Amino acid sequence: MHYGGSNPNWLHPSGGKRRRVFVSAIAMKDPMTQHFQSGQFRIAFDDLGEGEPILLLHGFAADRRLNWRTTGWYDLLLKAGYRVIAADARGHGQSDKPTDPADYRPTGIAGDTIRLMNHLKIRKAHLFGYSMGGRNAAWLLYRYPGRFLTGIIGGAGLNVLKVTSAAEWESRGFRITADNRKTKSLAIPSMEKFYRRATGRGGRLGALAACLLGSFPSIEAKAFERVRAPVMVICGEKDTTSGSPIPLAEAIPNARAVIIPGKSHVSAMTDPFFKGAAMGFLGNRWDRPRNTTRR
Repeated sequence: MHYGGSNPNWLHPSGGKRRRVFVSAIAMKDPMTQHFQSGQFRIAFDDLGEGEPILLLHGFAADRRLNWRTTGWYDLLLKAGYRVIAADARGHGQSDKPTDPADYRPTGIAGDTIRLMNHLKIRKAHLFGYSMGGRNAAWLLYRYPGRFLTGIIGGAGLNVLKVTSAAEWESRGFRITADNRKTKSLAIPSMEKFYRRATGRGGRLGALAACLLGSFPSIEAKAFERVRAPVMVICGEKDTTSGSPIPLAEAIPNARAVIIPGKSHVSAMTDPFFKGAAMGFLGNRWDRPRNTTRR
């Protein structure tokens, strides 16, 4: 497997046939962090394994390893034969942390994924985002429909779609803030609890506040008409942050909605049902032809 340097886990037995030996990402104390320059910002990322690439996008106030490594997703995807690529979104983790909300518009924070793919010379990849990463994945799927083989939008559903009537949503129990009315996004009030939690444990206030105000515009349902890749929209049954996955899946051609029984926005990440649904959707790439080469 690739950890930013040599490839020690590809072994050549005496018979000369190449076989693959899996080494847990958790067992690696600190996979080598890589960086690339995305415009004026330096973005940190992990690039592990061999095979078809899958890009992992983490949630607000988290980072790539908290969201994906400690929850077991790195290991699961590596065992299934994927090349796992996960970056810290700008404003998070080991990436640069601008404090201007304009730097967190989708062309910036989501567009970093396309720039990372270009940096790694990856033409097409699978895409998997959760929470804020799910919103960014939704934006990427309709803005760059030719770049993705499949898409998983996790922890983001109804709240991705544009609000047509603030009063209607208030009557359903959503708290519509002044910023929310301005951007017509249900995500802003629902994300406030994560913002408070992050700042309480030492998150950088300016960057997180800027991200909260800059990166959550909602998307018109008709925008998804351009999406051609198979997509799964999946949310916890008790996820009051994302809302139901069904309206978003209905807006995306060739999409399916999945509800994780009994799980909230946070508890869904480690749930075996979620992992099983994701792997059932993606499939095992262990013995399939690889269409992406490392350069």
